[in-house]
Amino acid sequence: MSSSEYEIYEKLLQIGFSEEDLEKEMNKKAREFGGFMSQQGILFIIAKENGISIESPERENEEYEEYQGLLEEIDYDEFTVNISNLEEEMQNIVLLGKILKIFTPREFIRKDSSVGRVGSFYIADITGKVKVVAWNDTAKFMDNEYFTIDQLVRIIGGYTKSNRDGGLEVHLGKKSKIILAPQDIPQAKIDELMTVSNEERELEKQRKNDMQLFDLLSKYSFIRKVQGYIKIEDFREITKKDGDKTFLLKCIFSDNSMAMRLVVWGMNAVRMFKLIHDGDYVLLQKLAVKENTYTNEKELLYTHKSSLEVL
Repeated sequence: MSSSEYEIYEKLLQIGFSEEDLEKEMNKKAREFGGFMSQQGILFIIAKENGISIESPERENEEYEEYQGLLEEIDYDEFTVNISNLEEEMQNIVLLGKILKIFTPREFIRKDSSVGRVGSFYIADITGKVKVVAWNDTAKFMDNEYFTIDQLVRIIGGYTKSNRDGGLEVHLGKKSKIILAPQDIPQAKIDELMTVSNEERELEKQRKNDMQLFDLLSKYSFIRKVQGYIKIEDFREITKKDGDKTFLLKCIFSDNSMAMRLVVWGMNAVRMFKLIHDGDYVLLQKLAVKENTYTNEKELLYTHKSSLEVL
């Protein structure tokens, strides 16, 4: 190990890395770069991600220029993943998107009685959107006055995790990083990111118009987004004509304009029954509207494309 590598190595140990953890991190970075990054380059990347400056006034100009050159080689765009390509158990994710929605961070008590912090927000690129969950020190970044809706953000070092509804979220741990308004993004890419997909624009339109269930039903046969209160009406196991068993959940969904039955079948019914409680305020998305052949009343049908979030 050269003297410059050793210096960075020592600085990383000083900020809390153990030798074992640092070795694991270096091996992980080596796998990420497919063997094309030197040990020196890997140490510089880890140092930069952890806020360590490698500039030093004692360095000779030639050596400093070499350091700067290595830093400029770090191109996160090469490792950025489209949101639509996220899969289970992905690690070290780099995302670039626009902040759509922010949930206020909150504190919680761990089993050891210490206090933790968690916050979450949605980001979108042109391929989709995803909820990002930030824990502890990473969540503190959400207190930044510039952390606002419509801001561009880069996520570094996230990992995917399934939520209670069966969807994917991106979680941020102690080594993850949030960069607001990254400066190395071409203008064409910025313009692209500021334009969300047609579906997201429709959802945003409905949100801005604050459309109620009654208004939505008069205009659409498919409800893209609606918020209101939910109450469980019935949950039971049903035997179908072919002898197979399934599950049925019936709820009453209501907002300020009206109340309507929500019907959920199969394992979606089981998952939702475990998730909700009477009186919960929820966000429902991508619901079908169907007429009940027995009562001739319209009902909301929860399909495999639908989602529910307790707010």
